[in-house]
Amino acid sequence: MKTILVDDELWAMDKFEIEAEAISDIEIVGKFDRSEEALRFVENNRVDFALLDVEMPGMNGLELSRALKRLYPEMVVIFVSGYGQYVLDALHHGADYYITKPYSSVQVTDVLKRARLLAARQEKPVFIRTFGAFEVFVDRKKIKFPGPRVKEIFALLVDKNGGGLTSEEALSTVWEGKEYTDINLSLYRNAVRRLADFLESIGLEGIMVADKNVRWLNTELYDCDYNRFLDGDEKTVQMFQGEYMSDYSWGETTLGKLNEIKLEKNLKKFSVSAGS
Repeated sequence: MKTILVDDELWAMDKFEIEAEAISDIEIVGKFDRSEEALRFVENNRVDFALLDVEMPGMNGLELSRALKRLYPEMVVIFVSGYGQYVLDALHHGADYYITKPYSSVQVTDVLKRARLLAARQEKPVFIRTFGAFEVFVDRKKIKFPGPRVKEIFALLVDKNGGGLTSEEALSTVWEGKEYTDINLSLYRNAVRRLADFLESIGLEGIMVADKNVRWLNTELYDCDYNRFLDGDEKTVQMFQGEYMSDYSWGETTLGKLNEIKLEKNLKKFSVSAGS
């Protein structure tokens, strides 16, 4: 598991690195005392796990976490800090775990084991990001679709969350204004054929299922922030910042529903805390 350490206290990184030597599948690929340097590194290198200090000069650890999660939503992020009051902020920013300084060797070993287990649970080969710009990652690498229409059809299928997408709905959405005629329908059929061929070429031929003029995705074969949100995953709900499929205007309908769900959850939390 490729790991980076980001902390302006060098002793903390050195201690963590020494403890990490005891766990064979932890590979420290970068140590940074500035968040900006860490972000530049991650933009060009695969990273599975990031250990971040909260208090950093310039971009702090919470801001860095948001930036890292935008690049690789499945990255395991664990915060360290000398102050316990940052725990809630860290969890709201997508942290998987949190430890406070000064930490013991036992705590370091524990957090490394936790990171390894978290990474193993997130090891589905396909991750789909819908919060913000729509992107698909296979084995942690962003894939390039063979054309914007092909990508948008796949985005529509993701938005259905396992539900069926009819040819008529797809045509009216992707080719807005086109009438449902055989000539226009051929545009959709050609694009779907290209999508199917592309998915097969990257080893994902089973992810899209078809029955006559209806298609849907096998949700068991991919991980997705949207699906996690709907399943009630608390960390994903907190990661949602009011952006969904920002490339496509039709995503605003689902965006409204997501905003309502998050508002309801926050209101319930507030009522519970107020009553306690």
